[in-house]
Amino acid sequence: MAPRTQVLLLLVVCTHIVVIAALTDVNDLAVLHALKSSWKNLPPNWKGSDPCGSGWEGINCTKSRVTSLLMENTQLRGQIPVNFFRLPQLENVMLGHNHLNGTLDLGNSYRSNLMLDLRNNSITTFGQDIGYSMNITLLNNPICEGTGKAARYCTIQKPGSPYIMLPDICTPVACSAEKILSLNCKCAHPYTGTMHFFSFSFSNLENSSYFKYLQGSLMSAFLANQLPVDSVSLSNPTIDLYSYLQFRLQIFPSGQDYFNRTVVSNIGYLLNRQVQIQDYFGPSFFIDEKYCCLPGNKSSNTGVIVGATVGSSMLVLLLLCAGLYAFRQKRKAERAIKDNSPFASWDPDKGNGSIPQLKGARCFSFEELQKCTNNFSEVNSIGSGGYGKVYKGALATGQLVAIKRAQQGSLQGAIEFKAEIELLSRIHHKNVVSLAGFCYGQGEQILVYEYISNGTLKENLSELLAQ
Repeated sequence: MAPRTQVLLLLVVCTHIVVIAALTDVNDLAVLHALKSSWKNLPPNWKGSDPCGSGWEGINCTKSRVTSLLMENTQLRGQIPVNFFRLPQLENVMLGHNHLNGTLDLGNSYRSNLMLDLRNNSITTFGQDIGYSMNITLLNNPICEGTGKAARYCTIQKPGSPYIMLPDICTPVACSAEKILSLNCKCAHPYTGTMHFFSFSFSNLENSSYFKYLQGSLMSAFLANQLPVDSVSLSNPTIDLYSYLQFRLQIFPSGQDYFNRTVVSNIGYLLNRQVQIQDYFGPSFFIDEKYCCLPGNKSSNTGVIVGATVGSSMLVLLLLCAGLYAFRQKRKAERAIKDNSPFASWDPDKGNGSIPQLKGARCFSFEELQKCTNNFSEVNSIGSGGYGKVYKGALATGQLVAIKRAQQGSLQGAIEFKAEIELLSRIHHKNVVSLAGFCYGQGEQILVYEYISNGTLKENLSELLAQ
């Protein structure tokens, strides 16, 4: 095969590898790059060639295809290119409260279930003024001024469809005591609590598109399960100590002032067991607050108090039993260690009445010997034998010592080692090197002798024979 042909085949293979490794479909990638060319004030992380894989702000994907774009109130400027609506899996676009302008042209390849929210922008004309099938909102754009106010796209979508876009404001209404005004301008007793999300995929908490998307997803879940919910209010988005995203959630009843016990139970079950908003938010859990209006709350509270008291007493009793068991097990372990090791009860700070009985020798820590031999460096090695190696070292006091470190295959039993150091500590003769101490820590058996600088016995005998 010619070299040029081989190079071309290699380039084709590399191109296929790059395409397979990327998480974004190549056609969707081309559309998103067209957006980058058309818009200004894009998020800083709109970089690279894999929007789905690298998590571009506001972009959500399913199986490498772009499904939604949520970038509300992000100061975007420019015109929306017509090929943007050709994305085959695009379902939700929320670009309200920006500075998008010019003509809105949907083309003829968009999905019929596409939800498009472009309220509060600067769009002047709409290419498909009448003949369109998607759900679109252009409220508070120049196109909706004057005679355009009556157009269908200049009004807010009404509840009942799979995705609910709730109104931004509500005319103030005076509610009676303990009732709260809902987003649909009705006074009621909401069921409240906190939603926690521990795998959310965005960082800009000021982008309200995400929160409206969450509102719509929750409302869709409630309506799909035939729960009498009028509206959902989210507030106080924060990141807690565990890096979870949390919202205060208010769920308002529909057709009455409060929920009954069954509905409250069903809502709690739905939020904790069934509703998992995978796009942008991921897995979640809901912690509710005491609901004001359930009948029989007083007797119910009494039962809760009694149950909590009994449960607490049982917990204290179990903890006490666990503590006693742990204490007994610790005593047994200490007794077993003492029986198996002759050094278990030895206190190196005591001069007598301890185990072992030493004379003129002390116990060194492994760290001390490690330091004075430069971590048992070969430079400090002055000899070796079947027992192990001998190193020269200097103690903190300046005293030179010879440190005999047993190798793993030559270790004695604890009792034999104890007997050896007791015996060596008692030997004091001018022709015998004195024992300065020992180490029995970290699985080591080390003897520390005074250092004699006149050479080894072998060297001295060799000199005598040579003479």
